Amino acid sequence: MSLKKKIVGLLSLSTLTLMVGCSSTESNNEVTNKSDKEVVVATSVAVTEILDELGVEVSGVPTTSYELPESVKDATKVGSPMNPDLEIIKSLKPTCVVSVDTLGSDFEKKFTENNIPSEFVNLSTVDGLKETIVTLGEKFDKSDKANEIIEELENKEKELILKNKKNDEEVLVLFGAPGSVMVSTDLSYVGNLVRIAGGNNIFESETSSFMQVNMEEIIKRNPDKILIMTHAVPEEAKKTVEEEFAKETWKQLDAIKNDKIYYLENGYFGMSANLKVIEALDKMGEILNEQ
Repeated sequence: MSLKKKIVGLLSLSTLTLMVGCSSTESNNEVTNKSDKEVVVATSVAVTEILDELGVEVSGVPTTSYELPESVKDATKVGSPMNPDLEIIKSLKPTCVVSVDTLGSDFEKKFTENNIPSEFVNLSTVDGLKETIVTLGEKFDKSDKANEIIEELENKEKELILKNKKNDEEVLVLFGAPGSVMVSTDLSYVGNLVRIAGGNNIFESETSSFMQVNMEEIIKRNPDKILIMTHAVPEEAKKTVEEEFAKETWKQLDAIKNDKIYYLENGYFGMSANLKVIEALDKMGEILNEQ
């Protein structure tokens, strides 16, 4: 199985890539809203929270076990983030569906084929989050609020840069899901948080957020700490990681020997950047500076 297909198979919550404007292809079956009212649908928790914070009314939200903002308690559930129900979405006659996606053009094509006006936002990094906040603020005439959020976030980044001096500890970030463990590079959201908080991710990449586990390279780089993000079903994902660590090869690592293993809180450290980023950066700083 290819790396791309494996990652896609693991994901069920929120995600990462391309930004395009809301538009739809004309056809006899085109989804249109003839009223003047803006009808906005969010297909991920992170997007829902951003729109709520901006003060945008959201009519459709993802089906999720995560707690959503009070403002969307009566919104229509439109299915899981990675498999939204297009018929339900079309029934709402949306003026814009805002999504986060790891599938890129494949996911975009699904909306285009169903003539659903959509916007795909980049939440793969903190910079992507800021870009998304600005873009959605402009689109929905909420730029003042967007600027407030950005200012708060950038102040926190500056504070962390001053507080957390670059240290010499080497950090391995793992992505655990039921039945699979992968390496998270500096291009992943959690990897991005490690860098901002002053840590050294032992795996960097110019093209991929995730890599297959390469024990030879991990042993060679011998991380001081191992950070683990869990996904889908956290307890099952944790069990998978623990079974992996039970193998003799892992026991060679200083992080394992010194019990420097950290399971990251699922609500703060996920696949996509979100508005909990300020708290996440605080928590990451505490982990990296722990002796």
